[in-house]
Amino acid sequence: MTLTLKLRQQRENKLDYIFLIFLTGCLLGWIYEVILCWCIDGFFQNRGVLYGPWLPIYGFGTLIMYSMKSFKKHPALLFLLCGLSAGIVEYITGWISIHVFGLRLWDYSSMFLNIDGIVCLASILCFSILGLVFQYILEPVFNKKYKQISKDSIHTFCITIFILFLIDCLFSVLFRTPITY
Repeated sequence: MTLTLKLRQQRENKLDYIFLIFLTGCLLGWIYEVILCWCIDGFFQNRGVLYGPWLPIYGFGTLIMYSMKSFKKHPALLFLLCGLSAGIVEYITGWISIHVFGLRLWDYSSMFLNIDGIVCLASILCFSILGLVFQYILEPVFNKKYKQISKDSIHTFCITIFILFLIDCLFSVLFRTPITY
């Protein structure tokens, strides 16, 4: 095997891993939202902007939290950085959805210490805790499982899911009206 081929495979493996981290965040975020809304409203509803069981905002947030791996030896700092980064992602996404697309996808106006109803102290604290759970529990387990599966199987799975994700994005843009406030 040539050095160029090895480097290409390593890059593909890293991209696959990063995509799976993103996908896992999307899926867990969707599950979190569905359960939260079910507990509050008493019925199931797809809180996502896509048809599928994934919320990209959580995927991007998870990738940002994954990038903070070097702070694992400093849990208090990691807690603060997770909350800050999640708050920034949530605010930017919420602001864009309101001011660019005319959609208020969530509303924290009645929550303590909110900013424009887009972020609030409770959501930031929740995401700080979830960031620690991700760093200390989920990602290490995920990494261990990832290493046990053949790289070809993972790559095929990633390509398949990526295509389904893109199709979902296209159909959702064309036909889905998300739940708004």
